[in-house]
Parts: sequence; structure tokens; C-alpha cells
Amino acid sequence: MTNTEIIDRVRENLAANKPQEALTLLNSHFSGDEIEILFLKGEIYYKLQKWGDSLNHFNLFLEYFPKDKKAQAYCVMIHNILGFHHKDLLNP
Repeated sequence: MTNTEIIDRVRENLAANKPQEALTLLNSHFSGDEIEILFLKGEIYYKLQKWGDSLNHFNLFLEYFPKDKKAQAYCVMIHNILGFHHKDLLNP
């Protein structure tokens, strides 16, 4: 199976809402942090709600492509999630 086919299967798993399978497939076929793999891992961790891992991968991706709007949007969304505070939620 070629790298392109593997990446296509990872994207199919993501679209089918199977992020754990996508991550397993990525980790079993790619050892390094190729640029496209960084973005895919960021999306996978985002779906798994692993905000720190997701943010780290998107930030690494943005080092190579600082003007990528989609990666920037993911980072903003993650910061919003991590920064959410509702004063009445913790004050009964």
C-alpha cells in the first residue's frame, strides 16, 4: 500500500468518525512527523478531544505553513475550548 493510499484510508476513517482507527493506521505506517501527517494527527486528536496533543500538532504544522487558515482556525477553536469558563457552573 502506498503512502497516498494510506492517507486516503486515514481520511476515510476520519470522515466515518473512526478517529482511533485512523490514528492506529497512521502510527503503524509513519514513524516521522511529515508535514501532512502533522495536520492529520491534529485533526484526529481534535476528534478524540485530546486538545493538548491536537494543538501541539497544529502548531508544528503552522511552523511550516504559518498562513494556513484551516490550521489557524483549529488552534483558535482549541484555545476557545480550553479557555471556556462559566462562573455559575462552579458556583452552586
